[in-house]
Amino acid sequence: METVRENYPKPAFYSGLNILGTHDTPRILTALGEDGVPSDKLDRAAYRLSPMELKRGLARLKLATLILFTFPGTPTIYYGDEAGMEGWEDPFNRSTYPWGKEDPELKAHFTRLGNLRKDCAALNKGTIRYLYSKGSILIYAREYEGERYVTVVNASEEPVTLNLPWNAVEAKDFLTGRSLPSVGGKIPLAMPPYGGLLLK
Repeated sequence: METVRENYPKPAFYSGLNILGTHDTPRILTALGEDGVPSDKLDRAAYRLSPMELKRGLARLKLATLILFTFPGTPTIYYGDEAGMEGWEDPFNRSTYPWGKEDPELKAHFTRLGNLRKDCAALNKGTIRYLYSKGSILIYAREYEGERYVTVVNASEEPVTLNLPWNAVEAKDFLTGRSLPSVGGKIPLAMPPYGGLLLK
């Protein structure tokens, strides 16, 4: 995306079609959770994530979705990714939608982020400014006409602690509804593995 921003007119970056998965790729949940790709097509057809792989895949998918909905461009969802569908390449990634068997927590996460994206001008039209990027940590702000949202991502399987400079008394995390107090102009953050925050 930064290569697009550097080499194309500004509208190309801010209206990009951003995707996590399509009909041409393995299901994003499978890709983010799997420990290894089965070499045999019949094995891939029958493959389902183990409980440990599913837990990891869901945590990573929620984090990826947070970035998708808070980054410039147009967040685009391949049907069923919001429901927790699994599958390798075509045709295993094109099964019917699992009506009545969706992952309710995952769907709620997608819905929450979709509503925030729709309702918050900074997430729709705002510029992006990177505040911190090192190792597994990425922090960026979206800003528009005085409105500012900050996305905090720990893409590691290890917990991370850091202090985020903050010039207000507190920040609200829109993913959990929690208020985080600022201490001496900084918010102390204890980020769990694959943890994410959306602060205002």
